[in-house]
Amino acid sequence: MASQARPQQPPWQSPPNAVGKSLHIYNSLTRSKTPFAPLDPLGRTVTWYACGPTVYDDAHVGHARNYVSTDIIRRIMRDYFKFDVKFVMNITDVDDKIIIRARQHYLFDEFMDPKRRRGTATVEETSVAAFETYVAKNLKLIPRTVAPEELPGQVQKYYGDVLNGEALQEAKISRDEEEKTKMHIGTMRAAADAIRTLKGTSSATEDERFLGNVKDVIMPYLDSLYGSTFGASDHTISTKWAKKFEDRFMEDMQALNVLEPDVVTRVTEYVEKIIAFITQIRQRGFAYETSDKSVYFDIKAFEDARNSYARLEPWSRNNTDLQADGEGALTKKSTEKRSSADFALWKSSKEGEPSWESPWGLGRPGWHIECSAMASHELGNQMDIHSGGIDLAFPHHDNELAQSEAYWCDQHHGGQHQWVNYFIHMGHLSIQGAKMSKSLKNFITIRQELSREGGLDSRAMRIIFLLGGWKDGIEITEMLRKEASAWEDKMNNFFIKVLNMNDTQAVNGSAKTVKASDQTPLARAKDKFHVALTDSFNTPLAMRAMSELISEYISLDGSLVVSEQTREVAHWLTQMVNMFGLNGAAVVDSQTIGWSGVHIPDYAKPYLTLISKVRDHIRQQAQTGKSVVVQDVTDIRDALQDHTLPNTEETAPYQTALNSVLSLMTEIKGTDRTKEFLMSFADRIRDQDLWELGIYLEDQPGSPFALIRPVTRELREAKIAEQAKKAKKSHGDVLSQGAAAPAVKEDKRAVDPCEMFRTDEYSAWDADGLPLKDQAGNELTKSKSKKLKKQWDHQKRLYDGWQAQHQQRQAS
Repeated sequence: MASQARPQQPPWQSPPNAVGKSLHIYNSLTRSKTPFAPLDPLGRTVTWYACGPTVYDDAHVGHARNYVSTDIIRRIMRDYFKFDVKFVMNITDVDDKIIIRARQHYLFDEFMDPKRRRGTATVEETSVAAFETYVAKNLKLIPRTVAPEELPGQVQKYYGDVLNGEALQEAKISRDEEEKTKMHIGTMRAAADAIRTLKGTSSATEDERFLGNVKDVIMPYLDSLYGSTFGASDHTISTKWAKKFEDRFMEDMQALNVLEPDVVTRVTEYVEKIIAFITQIRQRGFAYETSDKSVYFDIKAFEDARNSYARLEPWSRNNTDLQADGEGALTKKSTEKRSSADFALWKSSKEGEPSWESPWGLGRPGWHIECSAMASHELGNQMDIHSGGIDLAFPHHDNELAQSEAYWCDQHHGGQHQWVNYFIHMGHLSIQGAKMSKSLKNFITIRQELSREGGLDSRAMRIIFLLGGWKDGIEITEMLRKEASAWEDKMNNFFIKVLNMNDTQAVNGSAKTVKASDQTPLARAKDKFHVALTDSFNTPLAMRAMSELISEYISLDGSLVVSEQTREVAHWLTQMVNMFGLNGAAVVDSQTIGWSGVHIPDYAKPYLTLISKVRDHIRQQAQTGKSVVVQDVTDIRDALQDHTLPNTEETAPYQTALNSVLSLMTEIKGTDRTKEFLMSFADRIRDQDLWELGIYLEDQPGSPFALIRPVTRELREAKIAEQAKKAKKSHGDVLSQGAAAPAVKEDKRAVDPCEMFRTDEYSAWDADGLPLKDQAGNELTKSKSKKLKKQWDHQKRLYDGWQAQHQQRQAS
């Protein structure tokens, strides 16, 4: 039997004046790159609507992937191609997920408070009942009456295949379904352990770990008992919840340097407009009301009028799982729908759900209609660009297109109306092949990632998304992290060298002139860069052009060319990193060279120059076999008289560092200091005195003079790694040799407590280096954490004593 042909997308109408345009965009409406031209007759203004967050929880790194990639394209459109972009983004602040999450947390807070707790059941009785209910709903192969202590054996019996990475009892399940099953097993295991601990004691209910382990099981159970008791006209609980997470989302976007939308729309502020929108669709004959006072979109009537449904993914239109997910968990299962694929425009409210008055009765908007109404109100009957995550393509965006075209179609002949000209979808962010998702609980929030030790900062995350491109799936592997770190480090080093060149010229005179032909690498790079961005915002290729420019330019004679052309290269690179959003709020046409993190404050430079000269002198003395003598110190002190050093509150730390270095020079003068001692002293200036000020002196091969540079993230990570390596070796030596020998005792005391546990045995640590998670990523038990903290405190006392003695020895 011949296989059925894959459904084809309907024809796409190219905007006027698009033919011959150099900018091409991968358009989800055609699954191909199409020439871009805005609707604006002057060709300057671009209208853009972006699907924003449903604010029921903190945004995770998968969301960052969407919003940062969107921001990158927006910046390219605005700052490189010079379009005037009107950017509208919605906030979904009423939705099934928000209602359920807000209600469940409210009920759980009541449950935790004995004075507010509902019902007569004990905590143990409620926990067991919730446990059984959760098993019955989410792990259906296991008997509902399974006791918590029997769970491990039952899980292995019925779900061992899934845990071993195989198909469930020879059934074909998706990777996401497999991950969801594993997630439910993990939730049940934690709850089972907590309930076993609870039996026979009352103190466990006060333990935060117990409450955390049973929370995900008890919350849906409490909601099933009491969720319907909330008043329909009281929006307070869901509104407060949504407002809390909208504010946190906006804070996350600011931390990621994502531009604010020009217009933010919220569903709760547009309910009247949404009702009017639905009314007009009904008047067109493309919607119907059911007896429960819900309103559904009529797909058949829409297509009978020669319109196209499922423009984006016609091959998904019969996917019942996606359809159900798009309708939401609280949608009533209606037998009056004319087609199972018809979707809700207006949902009649059930008990416990917030609602609004409408011509059809109490209810609230469906998920898809909100974007249609809000985008149409802000941008009219047609827009240039619509964007969102690829997971929204069907059914959300396809339903959104159908609704909007149903609303506007009578104004155009032939029934067809193309509401969106270019639909762009950002690819997934995956973890070990599975989509990062709140429902799978396989995510890390944006704020966790930005704050955790070893996590990505805003710039590093954006570089990763630039290197990975915007429309394809991406997985943040160790290799990709290293590639991003190398790109950033290369840019840092280039900027620092150019800035150092400028400072040197200020002292030594003007730059030399080079031939005009030496500008060729920059011209080539600009051409490659432009071709990349016109090819559907091909940022990986653009980033490569920037990196190759640095390599090629420096490689002309093996070193940085001191010339006006060097500055031109640095200025252009600065403009492009600014354009990509890699330099905070810096504007594209900034005349400053470099990005944040590579500049040394002007007020600090005189002090740092002198300290560096002192260190250079000590190193030169050591390398030539000489010692620091009285005359050396006198000469340096006399040289200081020739410098007018700034004396302000800002310069105080640098002044202290300089005085400290000169004081120590006085103490080490004499002929009995070895080369090793002097080099160690020079290293101490670099690794302690200046490092603490965020400054590093980089010794340059073939030159007696060090490069003065800021401490960058790469330098910090390299130092932490080196310290961890030394600490691990020292700790291993202590364990292998025993604590009896004095030398071993000395080694053990020298181990920094902040580094002693940074081994492969653990995978996450707090700011003091105390482990938070074991090698497998599981949180440590409370007893284990207490034991480690006790060891840490003991080592801290040893280390503090060792440091004090070590400093005394150095000074003597």
